[in-house]
Amino acid sequence: MKNVWYLAIDGGGTKTEYRLLDGQLHLAECFLGGCVNHDLLPDGWEDTARELRSGIGTLLGRRGLQTGDIADVVAGLSGVDSRTDQEQAERCLREIGLKEFLVCNDGFLPVKAECGGWGIAYNCGTGVCCAGIGEDGGMVKRAGLDEWSGDAGGGRWIAVHLFRAVYRRCILCGQETYLTAAYQRKFGCRNEEDIIDSLALLKAPARHPEAAKAAVELFFAALEQNDRDAQLLAEEMSDCAAENIYAVYKKLVYTQPRIPVVLTGSIHIKASNRTYLDMLEQKVQKKMSGRAEIFPAAGEPVSGAEKWLRERALLNII
Repeated sequence: MKNVWYLAIDGGGTKTEYRLLDGQLHLAECFLGGCVNHDLLPDGWEDTARELRSGIGTLLGRRGLQTGDIADVVAGLSGVDSRTDQEQAERCLREIGLKEFLVCNDGFLPVKAECGGWGIAYNCGTGVCCAGIGEDGGMVKRAGLDEWSGDAGGGRWIAVHLFRAVYRRCILCGQETYLTAAYQRKFGCRNEEDIIDSLALLKAPARHPEAAKAAVELFFAALEQNDRDAQLLAEEMSDCAAENIYAVYKKLVYTQPRIPVVLTGSIHIKASNRTYLDMLEQKVQKKMSGRAEIFPAAGEPVSGAEKWLRERALLNII
């Protein structure tokens, strides 16, 4: 009898994790590839298909396998935000030669990985995404369209609004605040021209990741110092989080008294500012009448794809 293999994929805007599982759904091989988000690639979905083909081919090649050897795939892909995106993502997998698969936005993977199969995941990393799975298997996603859906809180958003606050206070109004002084120290700015020149670093996070990281650190440091601009940004971020989580909650079936809400992404995990997280939790609990059980992610999203594969395999057996 031919061996059966399974493929779990967590495709992001920076990197993509591929995991090959054997017939007993045990981990056999791993591979870390590049960005698959069509919104961030020069040739859009063509580049997404090219990157997926390369990553999957490399992974399977280590075991001498072909795509026809794969019985099932669960792929969570960043950038799958609309029906058209869904159709394009499915087309990519079919053209690679995969026949049986489930593809969705990568925001759903932490729900499977962290919440026992149902619940809500709110991600704040480079961007923002909120995804939920109901007790009946229903799936709903909100946010993830950047400024078009009013997303507030991702790393890029923080960098833009941090600079905007410094520009307004320092250059337009000639005022010094904790934030403006800290910004000038961090980026070595001695005058207005230096502040404007520093924008080149923030506008190119791929080439200057340390600048993007510094912007997030400055924002949370300013928040701890009760800087007015930082407080206003934190209010907008937490409002966005609460609105999106509540919007997903309202659309799905949850009969249990407590609903797991997992926080993912670098802003929630690596930065992990208690002042901001407390603000977020208070607003979410108020909207959800205290039903939310909020906690940070402890594992890797790709494990959600693995868990999903095991569920699908079990259903096929039954």
